[in-house]
Amino acid sequence: MNLLPARWRKRRVALLIAASALLLAALLLPDVRMTRAVPQVVVVLDVTQSMNTLDCRLDRGTAPMSRLACVKSALADGLRAMPCGSQLAWGIFSGNQTFVLAAPIEVCAHRGDLLDTLARLDWRVSWEPASRIGSGLISALRVLPSVPHDAEGVPGLIFITDGQEAPAVSVRNRRHFEDYAGKVQGIVLGVGGDTLTPIPKYDMDGKYLGEWQPDDVPQMDMSGQRAGSSVPGEKMVGDDDEVPTGTEHLSSLKEDYLQLIAQESKLDYRRLARREDMTEALLAASLQRPLVIDTDLRWIPAALALLLLLIA
Repeated sequence: MNLLPARWRKRRVALLIAASALLLAALLLPDVRMTRAVPQVVVVLDVTQSMNTLDCRLDRGTAPMSRLACVKSALADGLRAMPCGSQLAWGIFSGNQTFVLAAPIEVCAHRGDLLDTLARLDWRVSWEPASRIGSGLISALRVLPSVPHDAEGVPGLIFITDGQEAPAVSVRNRRHFEDYAGKVQGIVLGVGGDTLTPIPKYDMDGKYLGEWQPDDVPQMDMSGQRAGSSVPGEKMVGDDDEVPTGTEHLSSLKEDYLQLIAQESKLDYRRLARREDMTEALLAASLQRPLVIDTDLRWIPAALALLLLLIA
């Protein structure tokens, strides 16, 4: 009659000893260096003044935010969702040049630095008031292979912009991507609304000065006389006897144009409408690279110890 309880007691003691050993292993086990596919991304932000336009509503929010504020908020959330071992770097775009601020760094160890740098990026770091989106994208495609990186292959690219050019470049002057297409994998991420909206004007101290007016912004690509625009329906010099009044002082997401240059450069195109859109872009399979990283496996003996305690 007493044999079964005695055996049970011995079995329970053995399970507790094994669980204790596993818990000790969980405490002492060092990180293991393993090769894993994780995101390695350079995120390039358009920091020109059209990104101050107040027409971005993430997740259909009621209060519009500036496009750049939307992007930075969604990036902060996406950064927190990236797994440890992922590597991220910021870049900025203005005029026709992309500048990468640093090599990609590990996101968990440097999350505070990445978030602090992101918070400081606004239109005041721009070195030109206007932009040439196609040239800026080509600049990014040219720069990325030279950015220091740990993995084989070039880091992935997320190029974030509203597509706004003032004025829209003519077909005659539009850059093409034959020499760069397919050399970098990544995503062109469009941000902004579909309705033409005034662009706020600020001084260097951030004081609001009103809105950009027609006389403040070039309305025509004067070098593109009698050529079509990169934006369908855009009038160019030579279409009429007089230069027509344009709408380049107003802004909307130029989605057709961004889809065109994404296709020509063999990049994906996506639109930022939800916070999850940014997270999904950062975690996209095309941006993942095999990296040798320190991997925490302590959860395995800890989970086994918990299982033994439950059945003991």
